[in-house]
Amino acid sequence: MVKSLLILKNYIFILPVLIFFQELQAQDFSNLKKLKPFTYSGAVEARGIFYSASGISNRRAPFTYLLTGSPSFQIYNLQVPLSFSFSQSDRSFSQPFNQFGMSPTYKWLTVHAGYRNVSFSPYTLGGHTILGTGFELNPGKLRVGFMYGRLNRATTIDTTSQSLIPFSFTRKGYAARLGYGSSNNFFELSYLSAKDDDQKPENLPSNLDIISPAQNNVLGYSFKFTFFKNLFLESAGAVSLYTKDIRSPISLDGLNNKVLDQAKKFFDINGTSEYYTALSGSIGYKVKKFGLKVNYKRIDPDFKTMGAYYFNSDLENWTVSPNAIFLKGKIRINGSIGFQHDNLKKQKMAQNKRLIASSNASFEITKALGVDVIYTNFSDNQKPQTAIFADSLRIVQTTQTIGFMPRYFLTDPETTHIISAAINFSKLNDFNNYFSATAASRNITTSQYFLNYSITFLKKQMTLYANINQTNLKGSNLDNSFTGFTLGGNTPLLKQKLMAGLNGTFTSANNNLTGDSFIVNASGNLGYAITKKQRLSFNMFLTNNKSSAINLLQSNFTETRAELSYQFKF
Repeated sequence: MVKSLLILKNYIFILPVLIFFQELQAQDFSNLKKLKPFTYSGAVEARGIFYSASGISNRRAPFTYLLTGSPSFQIYNLQVPLSFSFSQSDRSFSQPFNQFGMSPTYKWLTVHAGYRNVSFSPYTLGGHTILGTGFELNPGKLRVGFMYGRLNRATTIDTTSQSLIPFSFTRKGYAARLGYGSSNNFFELSYLSAKDDDQKPENLPSNLDIISPAQNNVLGYSFKFTFFKNLFLESAGAVSLYTKDIRSPISLDGLNNKVLDQAKKFFDINGTSEYYTALSGSIGYKVKKFGLKVNYKRIDPDFKTMGAYYFNSDLENWTVSPNAIFLKGKIRINGSIGFQHDNLKKQKMAQNKRLIASSNASFEITKALGVDVIYTNFSDNQKPQTAIFADSLRIVQTTQTIGFMPRYFLTDPETTHIISAAINFSKLNDFNNYFSATAASRNITTSQYFLNYSITFLKKQMTLYANINQTNLKGSNLDNSFTGFTLGGNTPLLKQKLMAGLNGTFTSANNNLTGDSFIVNASGNLGYAITKKQRLSFNMFLTNNKSSAINLLQSNFTETRAELSYQFKF
């Protein structure tokens, strides 16, 4: 492992030089003479974090450190951005978070090396961190991309603490993209192939050996076409062939699946292999003062790709989103209504149907006074698919929210005043007929009130602010209220070399079941500019919770955290 890291480290620093000399041979030397041969910029930061707690167990280590940097070099027209991070994580987790990566760019060529987050398509390689190398070519309208490397690192089992459960395999793969077009009109194909290494550590406990090595092949597409400058059509989709256990002896011959029968001619699959589809698309029309967009999405149950971290699957939805502007921009209205359901393959005992609607309007009454109004309606209707569970699985719920947010700005040569408020009402109605008519109501109502004020002294660049808020929750056997007050400010000192800030939030909570409590959250910060490129910062955070009643689940406690950091820009 150490040897491979050394090779990668050397490769990272040699690669930009090789690219530079290759590109230099194809350039006009008269243009290169006008450019600076070498420039650099970026920043590095070292941060130490101190922590202590009383009344509860420590929720983090007493001391941790973090070293980060984002240097960027330019050799003539060759851009070489780099990034790195060193940290000390909790001792119970045996893998520190240390990453290096860079993506040098020269004209239409970008080369990736180290840890990178590249996205070719949301359903193939969709932003998953990959340790490896690759490139992207965009000469004119041609779009070409390729990445190869490690998507996942095998975890090392600590048999003493068993901190990493379960064991995971090393996962490697490659992804490619080929397309043609501009940002408004293009078509692309992308492909991902990834596979787990089935090597396991010796003497692996049986209770940790619950993960099987998998393999994934995904073919996807994406396109966007614009017509008459105002009408556009866009879509993305993929077919994912996923084998859950590459070592499984189960044959595919016993399964009557025409798609998999054709797939086995090109891929190594077995009885644990399945295929999934995902599709999303939209059509829209937009002019200066009006727009309308219709979205569609369908993702199979358990759809997954090794090139992305997570998907909401087993869903199909339609969404319509209009927007409009009136009276020279003084009134702006946006809305959305959508219908969604799950259980696409009728495998669940119940199907969930949802109606999601939202709208917001902004009114500029005067230059200083404005009002925003929002409304949302979320309806959840679950219907049973099997008669035997009809009563217990029938669920109908609706949640409605309405908000009213006025704001007022007052500015003079000396000060700026901002006054804003918010009033929100929300109600959850539960129409589940499984319970009898005499059962306790399951409805919940919420009301929230906020009032904010800030004043900025322009010459001194000092800002003071205050906030008052009230939240109430009411329902059957539920009567909670929270009243909070926030006061704070920040100002420059020592001829603006030192920035100082204080903030305190005091919250009184009343719970009809657990009693009253009082919570204090306070913070302070100092930032001193040593030079134009160097900065020293200190931040302090305090949390104190006191309850009037004995609560075994949450005792009285105090937490403090301090952070000392040094930043150098170059």
